Amino acid sequence: MKAKLSIIAGFLVGCVLLYFSLRNIEFSKLADIYSRVNTIYLVPVIIVVVLELVFRGARWRLLLTPSNPAVSVTDAFKLEAAGLALNNILPMRLGELARATFAARMFKIPLITVLATILVERLLDVIVLFVMFAVAARFGGITGGLMNYGGLLWGLVAGLVVGIAALIFADELVAHAWFSGLFARFPKVRLLFERVAMGVKGFHSFKSGALIFLFAGLQWLMDALNFYIFALAFGLGDIVNIFRGVALVFTGAVAASVPGMPGYFGNYELVMTKVLAAWGVPENSGFAYVFFAHVLGYIVMTLLGVFFIYQMGHSVGKVWGDFKSGGEKTE
Repeated sequence: MKAKLSIIAGFLVGCVLLYFSLRNIEFSKLADIYSRVNTIYLVPVIIVVVLELVFRGARWRLLLTPSNPAVSVTDAFKLEAAGLALNNILPMRLGELARATFAARMFKIPLITVLATILVERLLDVIVLFVMFAVAARFGGITGGLMNYGGLLWGLVAGLVVGIAALIFADELVAHAWFSGLFARFPKVRLLFERVAMGVKGFHSFKSGALIFLFAGLQWLMDALNFYIFALAFGLGDIVNIFRGVALVFTGAVAASVPGMPGYFGNYELVMTKVLAAWGVPENSGFAYVFFAHVLGYIVMTLLGVFFIYQMGHSVGKVWGDFKSGGEKTE
């Protein structure tokens, strides 16, 4: 019942936000704006989307390698695409859970370890995105908005860094003499800690840890680059440069963190259009730009991920059916 209520609430929130993003839009002008889009830029956009997935896959492979050195970038790439596609189709971000389940079976890694790597991915995303945003704001002259809360945001980043450090050294914690007696009394808790620790063991090598951060940065830089390419296609290249592209990526990530419908429609359009309006982009042009970029990225990512889901012998219907049957068992 809680799951059903969450799904309904997410759709309602998304619909309300989509209404607010559309209420001042003149639809008669959208066709004219889209007719002037330079479609030649769509080719590099699709290439950059694929490159982003490659960097995602390379990062996740480094996190999974300590548990199974046979994991390839190609397999991680496919599973990343599958997880994002399922997030776009199914509610409650079920793509992440499905990706973890697929990987645990495919790579013969404990599910808790795979989930630990995905948790680290999310923590890294927040840290890397904020650092990129701070750099873009410093060199791109971006002020106001979230920058007014810089102290709080840096505090959040510091907390996340401490959290990742605690996970990285979880195995040392288990082996420490202070806790050996405790874990000897609770072997199942010790096993849980050890499996979680395997999910962050990629940071025990300086080279591997540095590459994980590098790939995380390159992944989000690809998104920023796509915003800049879209701006060129819409004739907004003099307003949305690469620095503001980073700001839009950061803003979009914040918007997507608000519970809503699959694909984050509504959240994304409302917030991003307001940011563009603050930079002097007319609301009709801003909405057309954001919605076009959102829909194209959604279509490319979803089609690619669904292709890999069926190639691996799974199906969207089965994933949803497994979730529903699991929910029924717990109700």
